[in-house]
Amino acid sequence: MIEAKGITYKYDSVTALSDVSIHIERGLKYALLGANGAGKTTFLLHLNGILRPLSGKIFCDGTEVTYDRKALTTLRRHVGVVFQDPEVQLFSATVAEDVSFGPMNLGLSFEEVKRRVDDSLNACGIYELKERATHFLSHGQKKLAAIAGVIAMEPQVIVLDEPIAGLDQRHKEMVLDIFSRLNTNGVTLIMSTHDIDLAYEWADRMIVMKDGRVAGVGTPLEIFSKGDLSISKPIVLEIYERLISRGLLRDNGNVPRFRDELLRELG
Repeated sequence: MIEAKGITYKYDSVTALSDVSIHIERGLKYALLGANGAGKTTFLLHLNGILRPLSGKIFCDGTEVTYDRKALTTLRRHVGVVFQDPEVQLFSATVAEDVSFGPMNLGLSFEEVKRRVDDSLNACGIYELKERATHFLSHGQKKLAAIAGVIAMEPQVIVLDEPIAGLDQRHKEMVLDIFSRLNTNGVTLIMSTHDIDLAYEWADRMIVMKDGRVAGVGTPLEIFSKGDLSISKPIVLEIYERLISRGLLRDNGNVPRFRDELLRELG
């Protein structure tokens, strides 16, 4: 779906990405892990052309990304970005105006724009906020409105930079439910997060970054079976391994990823 080949990027004299090569498969959920300054956000911003690599190439559906206006417009139809801070994305007077901005710039008919706006607001559970001024929204509502604006573009890939940061439990669950439904409908998701437990449960694949490089790529179990990636283990896996090491559980090869799975193992 998307491939980065040897991309390098610098902020002035500081190297943010160094020879990063990653292949993103269609229809999967990816968790992007790493400490602050590891290069996660910089990498994500390359995926829809917000940043342009100093060297290396980005490919979308096998086609090399170029950086003229027409090519970037096409790329951004396919790859949407939800920023960590929704204030960065919301700039129109009302929620409906903000969500309609992207589809309108695609030159769609009024009827199609209205359909996309209504569908995306309903998908995010905020249709009743349609005419609400964006500056009167709570942080959680702003996050949902920003996600609705991306969904309205009907992208094949959505890049998520710390999408649950600062959310209360209710809005966190709402956002994760939206992502699950999108993925069920075939949308590829790439989520940067510091929440190890969430990443372990949620992701099909994990990408670990360190000092601007890719330190590891694999399934959650593959990643956490490596001891040299400088990331802590999720609590479910840590408890499971300790119980086995103390002879309190038998290793049957079914390593739990969810709390309920671990509880079932405990009987």
